[in-house]
Amino acid sequence: PDPAAGNAPTAVAYWTCSMHPQVHEPKPGECPFCGMDLTPVRAASGKGAAAVSASAEIHLDADAVRQAGVRTEKVARRKLSREITLFGSIGDDLNRRREVVSLVEGRIERQWIDFNQAEVAKGAALVSLYSAEAMGLQEEYLKALRERWLSTFYERDLLGAAVKIAGEKLRRLGFTEADLRQLERERAPRNEIVLRAPIGGAIVENLARLGEVVKAGQPLYRLAPLDEVWFNARVFEPDLGALRPGQTIRVTTKADPGRAHLGRLIYIGRSLDETNRTASVRFALANPERVLLPNMSASGTAEIPLGDAVLSVPTSAVLDLGTRRLVYVQKEEQVFAAREVRVGQTAAHYVEIVEGLAEGETVVVAGAFLVDAQAQLRGGGGGMNSHDPASH
Repeated sequence: PDPAAGNAPTAVAYWTCSMHPQVHEPKPGECPFCGMDLTPVRAASGKGAAAVSASAEIHLDADAVRQAGVRTEKVARRKLSREITLFGSIGDDLNRRREVVSLVEGRIERQWIDFNQAEVAKGAALVSLYSAEAMGLQEEYLKALRERWLSTFYERDLLGAAVKIAGEKLRRLGFTEADLRQLERERAPRNEIVLRAPIGGAIVENLARLGEVVKAGQPLYRLAPLDEVWFNARVFEPDLGALRPGQTIRVTTKADPGRAHLGRLIYIGRSLDETNRTASVRFALANPERVLLPNMSASGTAEIPLGDAVLSVPTSAVLDLGTRRLVYVQKEEQVFAAREVRVGQTAAHYVEIVEGLAEGETVVVAGAFLVDAQAQLRGGGGGMNSHDPASH
């Protein structure tokens, strides 16, 4: 016999797809499902492309390995994590939001900011009010001053307390120390008072209207600092147990989908919505450039650690047979063997191996479907049909 005959390629039994091994075509072409080029599965031969030894090892020649796109990776210990995607919206920090209200009844005589102004500094003038009640409080302060000036030495401490109380009422209306000194000098009440911004921040709501008569306690503006904002979202019940305060999230918006903002979990709701079985969660995001605005729609991806490092392989290495799981271990170059495994936690790209593999072994992570198809053809321990009793 010709010594070279044993190395000659055997006849092609059919053409298949490495991703869809159920495809059996009589000639080369493209996979009808994914469009990938079909690869050959060769017929029986003692030393051919898919010869199987007595120990159920699958031998593939270099050409078959290359066409199948076989790629391998070591079994190793890794810290696994999984991703949770959340959808929600941007909101201002309600703990820092402030309302500008008038403590007395009055009419808005002047607005110091216009409707095109987005942010104000702390102490900035917002509106001027004409208020008879405020004039009465100023008169009370001036009367207390006069009485203290005219008092005896022994009465001065008592009347000084009255001045302090009257002055505090005016400070609550928005009077500054400079305003009080001016009032003392002029000794005449103003007919207007100025309401100022209690904090610096964005005007998230403007309720003031020129000429409007406002009641005591009526909100005129709502201010919120936007250097830090919230990402408000809802999380489904199965994912709730994986969340812990302090975990991070990467948030993107429709306004700037290519830019991610890092956030930190600060709140997990203590009740579920009965309709959709979700709980509210809240993340704090730094926003120094003020690009994140209240009510922007946003989505976030949180990576949740699953514990200590465990033995794992890429998810693509495991063939799911329904009731069993199978991987192909590379014994030698171009020599593979099927191995049943038991899996544990599944992460985004890796799966935990509880039983069946040892650290350092090499497994097929790409092209496993075609290796399995070759094994089925040779009856050498393939899995997609022969290993699942339910498939017969």
